[in-house]
Amino acid sequence: MRHWRLHRSSGSAQRRFPLPGHVRYVHSQVSANANDSSAGNLQECNFWDLLGWRRLHRAVIDIGLAGGIPAYANETTSGHRFHSAILLSDRVRVLAHGADRDRFHHVMGWAQLMLPGVEKPLDLRNVHCDPFDPRNRTREVGPLEVLADPARLSLVAGDTNGVGLGFPEPNWLKLPKHLRNGHLLPPSERGEVLVADRGALELLDAAGFADAAVRAGQAHVPTGGFADDDVPRRQDLILASPTVGTALYDYTVHMEPIDDGMSDHAAVSAWLSLSALR
Repeated sequence: MRHWRLHRSSGSAQRRFPLPGHVRYVHSQVSANANDSSAGNLQECNFWDLLGWRRLHRAVIDIGLAGGIPAYANETTSGHRFHSAILLSDRVRVLAHGADRDRFHHVMGWAQLMLPGVEKPLDLRNVHCDPFDPRNRTREVGPLEVLADPARLSLVAGDTNGVGLGFPEPNWLKLPKHLRNGHLLPPSERGEVLVADRGALELLDAAGFADAAVRAGQAHVPTGGFADDDVPRRQDLILASPTVGTALYDYTVHMEPIDDGMSDHAAVSAWLSLSALR
């Protein structure tokens, strides 16, 4: 399982690394075999819907995967639509898929998948939460709690826009005042102390989800906030239902997209042992 957020793919990253080249680049960092049983979440695929989602399908072909499932995003106040997509290898079968724009500020793509040799289907969610309103983030993720049922196989991955549990409190003083409210508890709850609002992620943790980074001892490793006017933090998460959590055996934060100027977020990947799910 891998997640990567593009750098608002209408901007400089697209000009330097023409699509689907930079998607192939990230895929190569986390998979030595394009035919493994893999799924990948992409986000901020701005303009990918043009010409019948041609960029998405060209990316799938260029990487050597089997298919891509797009999710059409809401329009932002600046006129962008940060679409998302789920990319699948040819060993993964799709039972159902869709998208939720009504509840989410951007969009949540979803798919129900069959993995080779695993009897139960896997529910995958590609979440892109509200960057401006922490209270809305709790409303966005609330219904996902049912996916933490130990009887289900579930993965929730994406840019939660909230600071992951176990990550040290960032130095919010480095962030301009007009950019803080989307990250912090309201002043009525925190007083003068700048404290991150982690309510959405606390809900998912209380429901029983396992955080791949926490399981791997990497809760302190940032994945986003690397822009010049931002604060590094861990907000790109891979969460697993309890049964899937027992199958997690590796987790990596890939800094190459940031180092090469391809994104302001790292890519994250987690590996599952399918034999543990059989």
